[in-house]
Amino acid sequence: MSSPQADPYARAAAKFALSCKLASIEALIDWDAQTNMPKGGAWARGEQRGALAEVTSDLTGTPEIGALLDEAQGYADKLDEAERANLAEMRRLYAHRAAVPKELVVERARVSQQLQADWLEAKAKADFSLFAPGFKKLMAIHKEVAAAKGAALGLAPYDAMMDEQDPGLTCAIIDPIFEDLAADLPGLLAAVRERQAGWPAVIEFSGDFSVAKQKVLSERLAHIVGHSPETSRIDVAPHPFSMPHSPGDVRFTTRYSEDKFRYGVMATLHEAGHSMYELNLPRTHAFSPVGFARGASAHESQSLMLEMMAGRSKEFLRFLAPVLHEHLGGDAACWSATNVLNFVRRLDDDYIRVNADELSYPLHVILRYRLEKALLAGDLSVDDIPGAWNEMFGKLFGRVPPDHAKGCLQDIHWAAALFGYFPNYALGESLAAQLFERACADDPAILPALGRGDFKPYFAWVKPRIHDQASLKSFDEIVIGATGTKLSADALKRHLKRRYLDEALD
Repeated sequence: MSSPQADPYARAAAKFALSCKLASIEALIDWDAQTNMPKGGAWARGEQRGALAEVTSDLTGTPEIGALLDEAQGYADKLDEAERANLAEMRRLYAHRAAVPKELVVERARVSQQLQADWLEAKAKADFSLFAPGFKKLMAIHKEVAAAKGAALGLAPYDAMMDEQDPGLTCAIIDPIFEDLAADLPGLLAAVRERQAGWPAVIEFSGDFSVAKQKVLSERLAHIVGHSPETSRIDVAPHPFSMPHSPGDVRFTTRYSEDKFRYGVMATLHEAGHSMYELNLPRTHAFSPVGFARGASAHESQSLMLEMMAGRSKEFLRFLAPVLHEHLGGDAACWSATNVLNFVRRLDDDYIRVNADELSYPLHVILRYRLEKALLAGDLSVDDIPGAWNEMFGKLFGRVPPDHAKGCLQDIHWAAALFGYFPNYALGESLAAQLFERACADDPAILPALGRGDFKPYFAWVKPRIHDQASLKSFDEIVIGATGTKLSADALKRHLKRRYLDEALD
């Protein structure tokens, strides 16, 4: 290949690099829409996102690009390992983008942006009727998209939707894991409730729980984890999120409740985990398909490793207790390590997924997964979502949400067109447990270091095995390379039983 212009791989890679840069711009305007944009800007932001979707489709979804990628494949033996992985990712992205008419992609972006504004109002008023009309439009688009992708990729429609977010994961892989958890967790929850009934009452917390105090605490927690003002910032959003932007610039959001300070603490740890993944992705592959994180489940494993596995470990909570006292004040007795542990480990009776304890969390996800599959198959109508949600929630949790804001309107994902995305949360928790178990076995210094608020040994294990891999390998290859086995629910079940039935409170 005599020159870059004559090199089909280089020409294709340049177009996909440009599309990756546009994706980072879209992430930035999405961040702005959820943190700073006035409500009246929703229609214009929809047009902007539609324009970006149109340009991306023209760049990487046309028959000409398909022919160029086919030509590049003929030279694959002349590429190095990273370039071959990048070519495979380009071909996967092309298959998705070429499958769906550009007009449909643009319309999905426009409808989704307006629906996010509708969702904010609907959630605030706990009124599903404000959300339903827009979601019906979006579901009609999803069905067309899923059918087109499924036909092009040779996958079932829901599998095709998941492949966009989590390449390589299908219902055939997910269903046995979810069935295992759904069968095991209710009995475990009952056993833990029985055990915790004998625990002493949590000493009521006192102090200054103002948002101003909690913001300073969140900044401290982010710094403890490894973030710096030079590379990250924290804002507030109704539904906490972290978005990929660009190397050296990660933005994440949290939320605060003056009644429940724990929400801000856990949301900050969760999103800080996502952002550390983004921050640690290899700069050499920035703005190329192979430089992105390896799918949504891998991403969620990094947030949940930090929030749940490390952040709710006895070692870290012992470190955290005096930090909470330092920032929030109040009676020292309530901030003892034992009382903080008693508080954090308690099973909750909440209705919100992001507030859920470690045992209940996967059940929230399984509920959404089952509803999504029914919606896409046409077995459930949009108007019937509230009733179906409450019925399934009652079967899984033994209680029913008091209103739709705490039920079917609690998440932004459906409004944001993230359909086929929810499974990753339970898969991510399973993978987080599998990774953390292996990390602590490989390096016994990790837990003692967390007891000092030192995350360096933790990230020294995680970074080369997960972050540095980006999308250079498949999901299975990364998981097996890091833990020795494929993803399953086994490590999560061991973790939950050990932490909630075996560990002493003191």
